[in-house]
Amino acid sequence: MKKLYVIAGEPSGDCLGARVISQIKALSEVEIFGVGGALMQHSGLDSAIDIQQISIGGILEILPKLFKIKRLINHVVADILRTNPDVLLTIDSPGFCFRIAKLVRKHKPNIKLVHLVAPSVWAWRKKRAKKLAELYDQLLTLFDFEPPYFKKYGLETTFVGHAAIEEFKDNDAPKRDILLILPGSRKQEIQKLLPVFMQSLKYLNFERVVIPTLPHLKNLIKETAKGTNIEIISDEKQKIELFRCAKCAIVASGTATLQLALSGCPMVCCYRLSQFSYYIIKSMINIRYISLVNIILNYPVVPELIQSACDAISIAEAIKNLNCKEQLARYKNIRWHLQSGTITPSQKIAKIILSILG
Repeated sequence: MKKLYVIAGEPSGDCLGARVISQIKALSEVEIFGVGGALMQHSGLDSAIDIQQISIGGILEILPKLFKIKRLINHVVADILRTNPDVLLTIDSPGFCFRIAKLVRKHKPNIKLVHLVAPSVWAWRKKRAKKLAELYDQLLTLFDFEPPYFKKYGLETTFVGHAAIEEFKDNDAPKRDILLILPGSRKQEIQKLLPVFMQSLKYLNFERVVIPTLPHLKNLIKETAKGTNIEIISDEKQKIELFRCAKCAIVASGTATLQLALSGCPMVCCYRLSQFSYYIIKSMINIRYISLVNIILNYPVVPELIQSACDAISIAEAIKNLNCKEQLARYKNIRWHLQSGTITPSQKIAKIILSILG
């Protein structure tokens, strides 16, 4: 039986990985090993490590955990060498996955290496495209504008589409007086952003305020939101329904901005890093926007509040002044950039992986 090893180091990658694993199992008999979170484990994966240990953002934030991460990398590499898969599929988390891929390539050069989710070379560190081409056999991208950045270095690159279109559908659901707060999927993001988001509620008046989150983050958010009337939910079906019917959202930069746009929910996008991390990253990036919606549409349809601009009063004012009609009109173009062909992204990825497995 053919063997596949799948690695996802972030909640968004865990979601992608779970969908791909389910599709592969539905199409063929493949022995699957790897690293993943609750969703991939629910799909039957016995994860080699707990991905919460590696879900870290920023430069300064990651420094204290470098030695621990190195140990985890060595542990995963040892597990890959032990299971000896035919294909290694890494998903996003370039800092973690690329180091593993490099070590695996050194010890087992015949294993096919495939990476899902292109690093944002169009935003910063363009040289990564060449390095990726030297390391991997194939790259699968979520966005239609990404393949040319990698194909010019000879890397086989395929646009597969974004899995968000599989769950978050266009809709004309009536809006209710609900404000959503989405402070990110990393503990560091929540600790920096959620208190500020909550302070903005002093200047806003909504019938309901809801924080949709992941099950493993629920207790952290409950502790931060203690003493408030904010609802906290971790059920995926509830989340999808709330995205469809909420009046608007305050959201951390990330995949959630796409999910909200696909669901037709107006939003304000915010982000904060340590000053050191922000200074380093700002000096390296070459894009105008941080929201994926704005990047894809190349237009500032979603207001962005970054660093010092991400304060309670500014957030509240941005919510009050949202041009919801314009946002909803421009959201209609998002899906065209995220769809590749007539099958779903997860089905397309599964078929590519199975073709490589042979």
